[in-house]
Amino acid sequence: TETEYVSQMLTKIKRFAQHHSCHVWFVAHPRQLHQWMGSPPNLYDISGSAHFINKCDNGIVIHRNRDPEAGPIDLVQICVRKVRNKVVGTIGDAFLSYNRTTGEFMDIDDCQSE
Repeated sequence: TETEYVSQMLTKIKRFAQHHSCHVWFVAHPRQLHQWMGSPPNLYDISGSAHFINKCDNGIVIHRNRDPEAGPIDLVQICVRKVRNKVVGTIGDAFLSYNRTTGEFMDIDDCQSE
């Protein structure tokens, strides 16, 4: 099944990363959310398998507002949803502003002070 395949694949990649002392990033998109109201998806919304979240060490959601009526469309929400090693990070959210002219992301607090 797809779930078994994903589990085996993630186990092999995790073993490779540990053996070679490297960090592996997966970029996964959410499955089609039928009742989506514009909020950030959670880690179990990843298309394919719950093993993507069960086996990972860290889980981060990058969410961008697409509705001008809900707020600024340049607002980007960084949602840290899983941190296995609590010494290196914590669960929480941060907000960035995207500057379309420069292509930079800036801390929302820095943008407001300018």
